[in-house]
Amino acid sequence: MKRLSLQTLAEILQQEGWDVVVGEDVIARREGATGVWMLYADTAGRIRLEATRNVGLPQARRLHLEGREYRVLREEQEVVNILTTIEEEDELVEVLHTLEDMLVRRLWEEE
Repeated sequence: MKRLSLQTLAEILQQEGWDVVVGEDVIARREGATGVWMLYADTAGRIRLEATRNVGLPQARRLHLEGREYRVLREEQEVVNILTTIEEEDELVEVLHTLEDMLVRRLWEEE
């Protein structure tokens, strides 16, 4: 099995507008109107997208304890994980576009 180049994957993600960190794996982050997306990729071609979005309005409250004020913000979120694999680095752009389409259209909810 061919090992993919983490640097090449990182460059592709950066060109697609992701913030990227390369270590033992590639970790990329992207924020938008549909929430926060984290993408993880390794040299074996395993790709995991974790998408987090708010599902309700945040609720805020102020607390006064021992002379100090604390603000608490409570949010309800949905987390969706989508996994796939690629065999070549150049497959990543197509996979990114497909993942975005899946998330926007919420294709997993269809039957």
